[in-house]
Amino acid sequence: MAVEDLFATAPKPVVEYFDRRPSRPSFRWDEVAPREHALGFTVARTAGFDVLDDIRTATRKAVVDRIPFSQFRDELVPILKAKGWWGEKRVIDPRTGEIAKVQLGSLRRLDLIYDANIRSAEAAGDWARIQRVKDVLPYLEYLTSTSERKRPLHLSWVGTTLPVDDAWWSTHYPPNGWRCKCRVRSRAKPRDGAQTTRPPLNPRPWTNGTTGESRLVPAGIDPGWDNNPGKAREQMASRRLVDRLDRMGTEARREAVDRLRRDPVFTYVTENGARFDYQRRLDPKQAGAGRLRWPAAVITPKLAARLGTTSRVATLSVADAAKIQAQHPEVSAGFWPSLQEIIDAPDAIVDGKKLALWKRVNGIAWRVILKASAEGEIFVNSIHRGRDTALDKLMAEGG
Repeated sequence: MAVEDLFATAPKPVVEYFDRRPSRPSFRWDEVAPREHALGFTVARTAGFDVLDDIRTATRKAVVDRIPFSQFRDELVPILKAKGWWGEKRVIDPRTGEIAKVQLGSLRRLDLIYDANIRSAEAAGDWARIQRVKDVLPYLEYLTSTSERKRPLHLSWVGTTLPVDDAWWSTHYPPNGWRCKCRVRSRAKPRDGAQTTRPPLNPRPWTNGTTGESRLVPAGIDPGWDNNPGKAREQMASRRLVDRLDRMGTEARREAVDRLRRDPVFTYVTENGARFDYQRRLDPKQAGAGRLRWPAAVITPKLAARLGTTSRVATLSVADAAKIQAQHPEVSAGFWPSLQEIIDAPDAIVDGKKLALWKRVNGIAWRVILKASAEGEIFVNSIHRGRDTALDKLMAEGG
């Protein structure tokens, strides 16, 4: 980038990446699943304070107009101080009800917010460019960081040159941690002496201290940064599709979802065209592959209320479809036209963290599991053939 363009308005893909991430207040950074940070804008300790929109507005200006940190800081600090979101304070943790001493606003935190959002948005914009030119520049080379203090593992990746669509870039496309300044370069072919084999991932177990979720994170990458923000931007397409469907009238929504179930993408999902291996669902090499999802059914208002959401569309992800395919081969292509019938008029419903819908279709008892995410999205989590006696008992009990 030329010096005179340093503070020019950001390209459209950069702006879209930022604008299409909905805001979500949180008390702790890790109460939002790490992969969700790429799909939403959140700042820890903002829950209970009317400051997230102020931080978002200032951060958007930093991303879009590329203003320097000094201007970002000077414009935002007075607003945060006026609203009481500054320094150390004792506040109530909304998850536990206990009083905790926490750090709210600080210059260091604002610097992290500024740096992380700009680097992620720029990386997403660069990924869009990389995809546009990959026919002539089909390789990416990992470049050294411009930081004075370089992380040893990041240095070991320097020179690695792999195809743009190699799965390694799903987890190792920079930035790969807080304040990481590593970069990539598009290439027509690997340079002489380049490392053209995928470096070992050496996944390490990591447990989210708030949610208790355990998963594997590649060594050398900070939890929450083991994703490709450019691919996350691509994954937002399904969320935007659901949002548009939710804004439709009831009949138009049903007609649209019915057409989408006949779309080749739905077949790709149900038949696991991505070849997602459910038995290796924690393998970072598969990161992103299982997250593609597609509208599968319309949800009735009563079911949505029982799930605690206002959405009216249930989607099926590649990961859930692969699980169903691996565990319940009785769910063949012929089943899917019955899914809407089961959701519209189940014979029995069992409440819980997830919702189990039972219905007998053509003499077969089916059990469909629906779940809602923290953001109110509805997923078809599982489908399998149930026991007739179990359904008969539920119906007798009025379930």
